[in-house]
Amino acid sequence: MRILTVGLGGAGCKIVDQLYAHDIRNQSRCIDGMAVDSDAERLNSLQVVPPDKRIFFQPLDLSHHGDLASYLPSEEILARLQSLDDGDIDALFLSMGLGGTLAGTAPHLAEYLKKSVSEPIFGLCTLPCRREGDERARTAADQLDQLLAALDGVILFDNESWQGKKSLMQCDDSPVRPVDLASLIGRKSAPPPPLTATERFYTGMNDLIARRITLLFRAGEYSDRYLSNQPQVVLDAGEIINTMEGMGLITIGYARDEIAEEGSLDILAKIRPGAPAVDDQHMKASRVVNLARRAVYDEMSTPVELEKAKKALILIAGHPLEMSMKGFMTVRKWIDRTIQGLELRSGDYPVKGSRFLGVFIILAGMDTLSRVEELRNIRERVKSEDAGKPEDVSAGDPGDATIIL
Repeated sequence: MRILTVGLGGAGCKIVDQLYAHDIRNQSRCIDGMAVDSDAERLNSLQVVPPDKRIFFQPLDLSHHGDLASYLPSEEILARLQSLDDGDIDALFLSMGLGGTLAGTAPHLAEYLKKSVSEPIFGLCTLPCRREGDERARTAADQLDQLLAALDGVILFDNESWQGKKSLMQCDDSPVRPVDLASLIGRKSAPPPPLTATERFYTGMNDLIARRITLLFRAGEYSDRYLSNQPQVVLDAGEIINTMEGMGLITIGYARDEIAEEGSLDILAKIRPGAPAVDDQHMKASRVVNLARRAVYDEMSTPVELEKAKKALILIAGHPLEMSMKGFMTVRKWIDRTIQGLELRSGDYPVKGSRFLGVFIILAGMDTLSRVEELRNIRERVKSEDAGKPEDVSAGDPGDATIIL
């Protein structure tokens, strides 16, 4: 699956930077795009997005932050996207942190792009933590409602739900730390400064988002080049798009286990006659089922009730000898019987030599999510509190008047 992505603002640009890094590291070439920001320092801090794919813009009137969308260089963004589109692009993704200033420009940009772009446009968005305050939550709720009306679907990652989770501190080979992303593309860079706890969390969160999204894209990039890694059930880009397109709210879950040396269970089965081989197959099936449960109940990008999903997609990925079709079909049956809708797609993505076995699940089409309702409730409370406040206008100098927005 090949996509173009546009990062908007600080959070969105960092997500795109990580997407680029994982794409380069995996040599999948599934991702291209750009970073857009009105903060030159943040754009310059990106480590992997090429300089010619960074777009800086600055409003002429800095006092009118609410009109930022009118200053967004939509024509330039469209022109660059068209130059990157070789006719093999499956979708566009707009990446952003909801509650941020530039996220408010995304609906305007999406409407502009849809006039010229035929591919579906999705949002890849993070929800703010509670500690970021009610005003940010209120802004995020407004932005999300506007995006749901403008986009073909919005994948949500809830920062609040992931705080303190152990799985956030895992990556493909080692615990999350300040990664020298520049080294991936052959640049020399000075050692990064130590991260604060908050910076460490957001670095881990961006890495987690990029790992999940790039895994999905690689699975949908079917190729005859890897004859030893052919799936039994092919999951192509069209099936991924059909699961998400027009479905509004989308969440993705992914749970994995590290496996022992290559094909360890199968090696043991060969040297142990009789019943142990049956036990090994049962262990493989149970592991797949347990991973699926973890993906749904503990590792969802935003917490969701399985029964409320209208569509689902299941992907099992990892070493081919560690996969279990029995476990895979058990998970299929469970998801199919539980979701509200009738559409379920599935596939496997064998990766010979992988040290992990994972289950990836997409749930789409929920009418709402608990965290989304929480943000909307905060918005209504803040609005009612603001409506009850009297205007604080000083009787003295008019320049001291406070305008209640």
